[in-house]
Amino acid sequence: MKYSMNTDTKARLLLIVVVAALIAGAISYLVTGNAEDEGTCWILCKPGSQVNIRISPDKDAASCGFLECGDSFQTDGESRNGWIRVLDRGESAEAWVYAGYVVTEEPVGVFQNYVVTARKRVACRRWVNGPQVSTRPWLKNGTEVTVFYTAGEWAVTGLGYVQTEWLEADP
Repeated sequence: MKYSMNTDTKARLLLIVVVAALIAGAISYLVTGNAEDEGTCWILCKPGSQVNIRISPDKDAASCGFLECGDSFQTDGESRNGWIRVLDRGESAEAWVYAGYVVTEEPVGVFQNYVVTARKRVACRRWVNGPQVSTRPWLKNGTEVTVFYTAGEWAVTGLGYVQTEWLEADP
């Protein structure tokens, strides 16, 4: 006996395939961060903190140095498991940084108060495109935050990473 799908079943199956592809693309973007092209990238982190450079793309790999906020590095755009390859270390050994701290625009030091201007709550994240900060996951409209650095669409605040579109300088 031959089985044939009706039009509704075919449409549902197609919808499932399209949604699965969109979810896979979104997950891929979140895991690889913002640095997909070769060239110069920068580190975006809180003042006084450092981002480890590892000998392989793994949080448990040995550290072979560090970068501070605003430091730049060259990359070939290769990413593995959420890590970006660092090229300009002057050494033959591999070097990797976690993509959550990597941006493709040079960070600008701001060091002033901003106000959240979103109609809804705004997520406060652990790093660029990262998970929400567990101690203060949401910022309400009117909340005042200190912005240390901005780079493209992200701002580093005293509470975590926030998208700049939801912030306005406090006069």
